[in-house]
Amino acid sequence: MVIEINQVKHLMKNTFITACIVGLIASIAFILVQPLFGLATLTSRHAAAYVNLGGYSEIAALFLSWFVHISVSIFYALLATVIFNFNHSVVVSVAQTIILGWFTTLIATPANEWVVKLVTTQQFPDLGSLAALNTQVGPKLWLHILFFAFVLGGFGLQK
Repeated sequence: MVIEINQVKHLMKNTFITACIVGLIASIAFILVQPLFGLATLTSRHAAAYVNLGGYSEIAALFLSWFVHISVSIFYALLATVIFNFNHSVVVSVAQTIILGWFTTLIATPANEWVVKLVTTQQFPDLGSLAALNTQVGPKLWLHILFFAFVLGGFGLQK
């Protein structure tokens, strides 16, 4: 069976749009459930840092913190889409949820610190000045796993 180039483009566009919508919804869900894990929301922590360290207004800081959070979430959803579209079996979906949840937890602390330093100093921070990777098994890991479960659940509902 031959698929036309326009059909492939249309499919890729629909997949991209779906990943963006699912990423947006999952990013909001992540913030809404974060307090249930005993954590202050990521967006409030970033916004406070932007105000205190960077001198941003509260409105600008809140907007910027949400923009960064949603952008990262959409990127993660796009990554998950590639894996999901390659193989959306239950085993692969569970594995990717756990692996991506673990990986994003591992890099979350230094990545968030990097973003805060970049935004507040408007310079690329030295990677050696960042916190160590987060290897703890705890609320942050469960929250990241739940985020990818939200993402894959969104893809499943879309299919």
